[in-house]
Parts: sequence; structure tokens; C-alpha cells
Amino acid sequence: MNFGEYILAGIVLVTLISCEDAISLEVDEGETQLVVDGFLNNKPEVQKIVLLETKQFFSKDEQTPYIADSVLVTDDLNNRYVFEDFDGDGTYEWDDTVLVHVDRTYSLVIKKGADIFSSSSLAKPVPQIDSINWEYEPAGLVDDNGTYIAELVVRDLAGQADYYRVKWAKNGVFVKGNSNINLSIDGAFSDLGQGDGDGVLFIPPISTFAATDFEDSLGLGDTFTYEVLSIEKSTYKFWNSVLDQNISGGIGALFATPTSNAKSNIKSNHNEISKTAVGWFSVSMISSMDQLIFNKAGEKLSFSEN
Repeated sequence: MNFGEYILAGIVLVTLISCEDAISLEVDEGETQLVVDGFLNNKPEVQKIVLLETKQFFSKDEQTPYIADSVLVTDDLNNRYVFEDFDGDGTYEWDDTVLVHVDRTYSLVIKKGADIFSSSSLAKPVPQIDSINWEYEPAGLVDDNGTYIAELVVRDLAGQADYYRVKWAKNGVFVKGNSNINLSIDGAFSDLGQGDGDGVLFIPPISTFAATDFEDSLGLGDTFTYEVLSIEKSTYKFWNSVLDQNISGGIGALFATPTSNAKSNIKSNHNEISKTAVGWFSVSMISSMDQLIFNKAGEKLSFSEN
């Protein structure tokens, strides 16, 4: 190696060593905002509205509860529902009979000092579930362990565009993740531009749950639950934007929307960013049905090709 080569090797070595130096960035903290998680329904159970504060992007701390002076829901019949935070954790609760009724408009008002946040939502009708079919699917493409596929049998309400969210639970525990944000217009993916899905049976995969991992696999003796929630068009768009935010990895990343807060329907009486809110308020009617999975001879999915 000649002298020039020694010099070149030394430069490369110094460069490599310098690349190991830690880089520290000073990032200005942004304003925090109120986060509203307010999805109410007609089930005879505790209704909850969760209020938290946003946290800094790089912070590892848990979100801080938002302590409001009052959280009030009213309907268009002047009924008042006062939500209270009993544990100081930002979870405001109301528990007295059934809150949401079909075709009523509900208004949310959150007050803290001079800050007022408000929103409203209409409880749309929901079709009643007729039945649940099931069929065993051996181990293969659908599930590595083999599973029962459960099919929801329900007919869309005719005469208008209806927006739904379908949820499912195994033995009382709802499936988590994107698969539990199952959205539909008229029981299909969309109204097909001509209302072709109006008034017909929900179609797969909207109507059909197929397990994607072992924890979700259905076996004999498991109880499967379907819930159909009526939602407004604006809430349908909100959940779609949430799904867009969650696309990650592989080719999906090419089509993912750049990260940003999903549009909120929470209005503020102020314009400053620190005085505005993110999140959503919605009311839904829910149709639900439980089905114990048992060995029933000849049980088939209605859309099965077998």
C-alpha cells in the first residue's frame, strides 16, 4: 500500500467513526388539545365518553385526563344526561336505563372554564339480525389452525342509503384492530352508484367473519357475537379516515394517507389550536345476536359455493 492509499484509508476510517456520533435534535413542543372519544348507543349498559389531552409526538408518557367542569348530553326532547368522572381518569359515565333512541338527535356539550366544546349526532335506524350461519373451514389459506366461519344474516333497510359498522366478538371479547372496523353502505362496500345494494342481504366479507389468527379462531363450544351499528354518513367517513391512517407495511404503504389527525366533529368556541379538539361524537342503534357454535349437520354459509 503506498502513502496515498494510507491517507485514503485513514479518511475512510475517520468518516466511519464520525458516523457513530449520536445526533440530538431539539424539538419544540406543540400545543396540546382535547381528545374526545364519545360513541354512545342504545344498549342497557354504562355509556362512556372519554376525554384526554393529546401528548407530544416523541413523548413516552401516558395521555393526561381532561378534567372538565361538566359533560352534558341532551336530546331533541329536552332530556338531559349528565356524565360524571368518578375516578378522575377522564372517563365520564352515565348509567340509568337506555340513553339512545332511534330518530332522536343528541347534542354533546363539554365545558371547562371559558372553553366550550360541542357536537351532535342523529340516531339512525338499524335492521334486526335474522340469524347466524356457520361452517367449518379446514386449515389452509383462511386460518392455519382451522376455524368455523360465522355469517351474519341481515337485510339492509330499503328506501335510502344506510351506513353501518359491523363488530364481532368471541366469547364476549370483541376482536381488536382494523378487522373490527368493518364498514358498509347498504350491506355492501358501497351503493354501487345505482342503489343496487338497497334492501338486500349483507354480502361477504361484510357479513362473514373469518379468523385471521389463533386467538380469533372459532371452535365448538365458542359463542360468537355479531353487532350491527347504524351510523351517519359523516361517522362512516371518519372511520374510513381512521383506517387510512392505519395502513402500514408492504404495498399498502404506497396508498396510505400521510399521517394527520382525522377530521373531527367537535366544535369549539375558540379558534386557537390549543382551544380546539380532535376526536368524534356519535350515537348508534345496535342490533346484536349471539350464537353458540355446535356441530350441526348440514350447516352451510348462504353464500357458500359448496
